[in-house]
Amino acid sequence: MVRALDLLSFARPLVGDMPLELWLLDLSGPPPAEAIAWLSQEERDRAARFAFSLNRDRYLNAHIALRLVLKEYCGLAPQRQRFVPGPDGKPQLTEPADCHFSLSYAGDVALMGIDCDKAVGVDIECDRPIPDADELSVLHFHPREQLALSSLPALFRHGTGFLQGWTRKEACLKALGHGLTMPAAQIHSGLKGRRPVRMDGRVVLEVGCCPPLTGYTAAWARTIDHQDRHA
Repeated sequence: MVRALDLLSFARPLVGDMPLELWLLDLSGPPPAEAIAWLSQEERDRAARFAFSLNRDRYLNAHIALRLVLKEYCGLAPQRQRFVPGPDGKPQLTEPADCHFSLSYAGDVALMGIDCDKAVGVDIECDRPIPDADELSVLHFHPREQLALSSLPALFRHGTGFLQGWTRKEACLKALGHGLTMPAAQIHSGLKGRRPVRMDGRVVLEVGCCPPLTGYTAAWARTIDHQDRHA
């Protein structure tokens, strides 16, 4: 079946109590050949290096869908969109420069966050057991998060409970532009709810869990001014 080259064939918006726009991207199926031409030579070269066609198709579909969503916000046709590494290495549009986005993959889907004012980060993970959740939390979670995680029932703690904390932390690091180069335990992003994140005594981020997604756990983060009303 040939996929139509329109936004709704690739993506659907997520609705919830969030200050940014979230889209769930469908990465299944073969990418439309004509849309591959929208991508840069660097993207096409990277896709060609994937050893398995499944991973190659997911990568291509994600970058095609990314352009279709961005077109809705910046008005640029997909083939006219150009990306460069930002100061922190994150890809950003050359124009408009204030159109911020973040992309995360998990299986046959990707999560995209977009904001036309503040830097954003998103992360999505496939739901699965995490047998070493306790050990990982000691390495990567803030002491308060470790305490909160330890209070959860074992089955939840070694699965969704840990993934909620992990995706929130990843989203924060992406919004800050640090990836995993910054010790994750320095950030207290919590395990649930929408909350401010403080660093050096001031609010720098807001973080929250995404609306429920069957088979997945996901979170978003967005930089904010320290005087923001949610702080």
